[in-house]
Amino acid sequence: MPRSALAEDGYLHYMPRVSQTHCVEELAELRREFEQLEPDEYAPPGVNRFRRYGNGVILPWQDTHKGHWLPIVKDGAGHGRAGYDQGGNNPDHANIRYFHALSDAVKNNRVLLDLIDEDFSLTFWQHPGQPLPIYFGVHFVKLTSASSDQPGISSPNFFHQDGEPFTFAHLIYRSSNMTGGINFIGHPEIRNMLFEDARASQIWAEFTLSEPLDSFAVHDPKVSHYISPIKKLDDASPGVCERCIVLVDFSPTIQRI
Repeated sequence: MPRSALAEDGYLHYMPRVSQTHCVEELAELRREFEQLEPDEYAPPGVNRFRRYGNGVILPWQDTHKGHWLPIVKDGAGHGRAGYDQGGNNPDHANIRYFHALSDAVKNNRVLLDLIDEDFSLTFWQHPGQPLPIYFGVHFVKLTSASSDQPGISSPNFFHQDGEPFTFAHLIYRSSNMTGGINFIGHPEIRNMLFEDARASQIWAEFTLSEPLDSFAVHDPKVSHYISPIKKLDDASPGVCERCIVLVDFSPTIQRI
C-alpha cells in the first residue's frame, strides 16, 4: 500500500488515483495557471523560477477531508498574496515569504482538490485520537530554460528537508526538449549538502517525473531530497523549455499560549 510504503521508506514515487479519472480540460486549466505565474521575487537573478502559493486547513474529524482555503492578504499594490514560512528549514530564506496567490479558479479545480484529498489520505500523525486542524500549502512552481547555459534552478539547490512533515510533488508538464529535473532521495545526514559532495551510499533513490501527474512524496524526518536544475537540450530549436510542478505540504497545527 502507498501509505505503508511512505511510512517505511520515507518516500514514495507513484501515480495518484486522479491520473486515471481526471478530465483533460481540468488538467489544461492547471497548465493555464502556470502560464500566468509571476517570477519568484525571492529568487536570485538568473534562476528562471516562477511561483504562486495558496494555503488552507483540513478538519480531519469531518467525514470528507475537504480543504478550506485561507483568505489572501493584499500588498501595497493591491495584489493578492499568501504567506509561507519554513522557519529555519530553508537556508536560502529564513523569514516568511509572501508569494502571489493562486487564482480563485484554480483553487476550485477538481484535479487539484482531488490531489490534495488523496495526498492527505497518505499522511499519518503522532496523535490521531486528538485531532487538530491540519495546515496545507500548495505551491505552483515553474522552472524555465531558454538555452543550455540558462538553467532553471529550484530552491534550495542542494539536499534539504522542508520542515513540513509531508510534501507531495505532482508533475503537470515537462518539455521534451530538456534535460535535468532529476529527483534524488538521500539520507537525512546529507541535509544542506551539495549533490556533488554526497557519497553514493547516502543517495537512496533517483528518478525523473516524466508524464502528467507523475508524483512523489517524502516524509520529511526520514529523508532529504534534491532536484537537479533543468536545461534546454537543443539550443537550435525554438522556444523555452519548462517544468511545471504542484507541491502540496501538510503540517499539524498547535495551540500556542
